[in-house]
Amino acid sequence: MNIHFRHSILCMLFVIAWGLLSIISCDSSSRRSAMLAVLDEADSLNRSYVPIASDSLLKEASIYFENHGTPNEHLRALYLLGCAYRDMGEAPHAIETWQDAVTCADTTATDCDYHTLGKVYSQMAKLYYYQLLLSDEIVARKQAYRCALMSGDTLAAIHEYKMMANSYLLQNKNDSAENILKGALSLYRKHGYHQEELKASTVLMFLYADQPSNISTLKDLIDRYEAECTVFDENHNLPPSKRQFYYYKGRYYEGVNLLDSAEICYRKIFRPNMSPLSANPMYKGLLSVYQKRQKGDSIAKYAELYCASMDSSAILKDRELTAQMAASYNYNHYQKQALGNAEKANKRLYYVIILLVLSIVLIAVAIFFNQKSRKKQKKLEELQMEYAEAQQNYNNIKRQLQLSEEKYGNVINSSNKDNPESQAIIDILNNQHEAEKDKLTQQLHSHKEKIEQLERQLKISQYAKPSMAFFNLGIVRRIKIYAKDSQRHLSKTDMLTLADAAKEHFPDLITDLDSSPDITPLAKNVCLLTMLNLKPREIVNLLELSSSQVSNLRKDVNMALFNDNTTRTLFQNLSKRYKILSS
Repeated sequence: MNIHFRHSILCMLFVIAWGLLSIISCDSSSRRSAMLAVLDEADSLNRSYVPIASDSLLKEASIYFENHGTPNEHLRALYLLGCAYRDMGEAPHAIETWQDAVTCADTTATDCDYHTLGKVYSQMAKLYYYQLLLSDEIVARKQAYRCALMSGDTLAAIHEYKMMANSYLLQNKNDSAENILKGALSLYRKHGYHQEELKASTVLMFLYADQPSNISTLKDLIDRYEAECTVFDENHNLPPSKRQFYYYKGRYYEGVNLLDSAEICYRKIFRPNMSPLSANPMYKGLLSVYQKRQKGDSIAKYAELYCASMDSSAILKDRELTAQMAASYNYNHYQKQALGNAEKANKRLYYVIILLVLSIVLIAVAIFFNQKSRKKQKKLEELQMEYAEAQQNYNNIKRQLQLSEEKYGNVINSSNKDNPESQAIIDILNNQHEAEKDKLTQQLHSHKEKIEQLERQLKISQYAKPSMAFFNLGIVRRIKIYAKDSQRHLSKTDMLTLADAAKEHFPDLITDLDSSPDITPLAKNVCLLTMLNLKPREIVNLLELSSSQVSNLRKDVNMALFNDNTTRTLFQNLSKRYKILSS
């Protein structure tokens, strides 16, 4: 009876457990569906150019997929969350979120979502461009171009490549911009994107409009655009947003002294309720025409209009730039406002104490490493002196052996070998000579072994010189201290300083890292910290990454540099190839 009762109880518990698991599984499945629906809704708004008004649900989705989703799902959630911050005017928060998205992407996986990763880099590039952070924008564009190629989206890849020309134009690097534009047009043509090629050619027209040496090329671009581009309507007129083209055509007519035709083109730019920015090229062109006609009244009129449009355009651009820069600092500004005066005072005092303690620690560390460096240098000098002394002793014994051979030879040659007494003396001398020869030969062999041993030590010391100098640098010592504190993280400036130091002492390593297309900037940072012989968990804290991210990045570097698909051997491989001897 007891057995049957126990059996019944066990069955009942099994049924209850099964029911609970089913409920949990059901809840988990429904929650996952809800989170996917949040991403789909945000994605739909983003594709329709409708601003995403709130970040709350997307925050929840990103946390959910970080813990319960795939790297691709987490990447997508962070991308859309960054888009929400962008639409809400929080540019720095958007950039920070997209940087997290880049970090969470598993580029080692065969199913990595390079399409979404490319969009992340593309959106980052746009924000950098609006804030005139042109170098950062170019770096982001290059990554977007690479991801588009990896995802098989050739059109998007060419677009990202072409967009780099705008940054170079703003930097007045017209030659670089021209080369990029020509390359982009060639790629459009190669892959059959005919209309995209024609539309992109207007940027090249902008470049050539003020270059008399390229007037014939400008004419060819204009003729082709008018003959083949589909943006013209049935009356062969352009929509208002495309009428900048008439400015380029007008500049061509001015270049060949057809001023009436140039004036007609400039006037075609006009449309009702034009913005100052849109009207600016029209007034500029008409002013140029009337200056060449030497018509004072018209010159005065259009000079005034042109200056007014320039001022209005400048004001508009300043407002836009100010708005962008304000958005960049709103987030930090609101954080700072939340702190009271008392908290600020305490924080300053805390920082002063920390700085004092750090200064004392750094001075002590500097003294310690300086003494350590002096000891190593002194040891190297003693080693060199010992090597020189061993060489000298070796040469002296070698000369003694040579003199002994010559002396013995002279005695033998001058002796009468037929005389028995002389023969007895020769035998005695021969025995003495052999004994002395054996002794000197043994000494010679001993000194030779010592020289070879010292040569090996000196060779190791020569390898150690750049490592000694590198590991004694302030930035390296500071990072080693930070690594022991799980709350300390490295700034962008710290990593740039470390990279510069490594480039000076181990230039071959930095050249190999920079020239490898498979090594991202983040992977390079992980490699630089690995060469300091830091533990993976220390790198995790310093760069604020996850353990899996650090492991994957170490594997990427090991594979790219040494064709080694592991993580543990990276430091040994770096030490062996680049002669890095840990401090």
